[in-house]
Amino acid sequence: MAAPFLLILAHSRSGSTLLLDLLRGLKGVASLAEFFSREPESQMADFVDESLEPYGSHAALADAALEDPLATLAFREKIEGVNLFVVKVLGQHLRDDNARRILVDNAIGVVVLRRNPFSAWVSRALVEKSQTWVNAGTTQFEVTYDEEFFLTFARRYSTQIDTFRRIVTESGKPFVSLTYSDVVALGTPTHLWKFLRTAMPLLPDLRPNPAWKPRVSRQDERLPIDRISNRNDAVASLDRLGVGYLVENTDTDDLDYLLSVLVKEPPRPALQRLMSAAKRRLGSSAKK
Repeated sequence: MAAPFLLILAHSRSGSTLLLDLLRGLKGVASLAEFFSREPESQMADFVDESLEPYGSHAALADAALEDPLATLAFREKIEGVNLFVVKVLGQHLRDDNARRILVDNAIGVVVLRRNPFSAWVSRALVEKSQTWVNAGTTQFEVTYDEEFFLTFARRYSTQIDTFRRIVTESGKPFVSLTYSDVVALGTPTHLWKFLRTAMPLLPDLRPNPAWKPRVSRQDERLPIDRISNRNDAVASLDRLGVGYLVENTDTDDLDYLLSVLVKEPPRPALQRLMSAAKRRLGSSAKK
């Protein structure tokens, strides 16, 4: 019989890699990482060859999962010595509510993970500029705040988590809602697992893996606002949008408020609109 799977639903740059790293610090846990990504970048995936064997590529597996996500996880029945598999689904993966519901309904538990959208946006912008993902010394890099860019990402992140929250709530499945700050505060595999099992008692009783060593660290010690080259512009913009509190780098239970604010289109001067459009064109040209 296949070991059960724990499902993590998150948006990118929310701390999901850190969460996976902590879970790997428990005996008998196997990480399937971003299992349904067409082009996975995670270095924390176990049993990659076994999972791809019937499909040949990550893209083919992702296509098959839209029809039957459980079939793509059937290889677990051949794996011995694992007590729990962990599957991560980001907002850009498995874009089909029915397929996501199937996963939720068949998981032993679900974690919905989110992060302060300003902090997540800065992290994402820093990644694009530095071309590094984790464990990187990025103190030499700064990013430029652009209101339109921030709004686009923040709307996407918040909408993704709202969709996940709705699907899980409708399912009636036991789940935990965590923020990046929660994961950092829990800090160790033991504390994290004790917290999760309190909310989801069906999770197996797992012990720490003495061979585990942390593999994820912060990009650097600066706060997100300290990584912005035009700090004053960013603070003024966030205040005008009604989300100035995001500068404090705190995670709060404010998703409904964020959605109500972020869907509004703030009036912008014509010059600002032209400058944003020019930045987008220049960015696209540079990438090409």
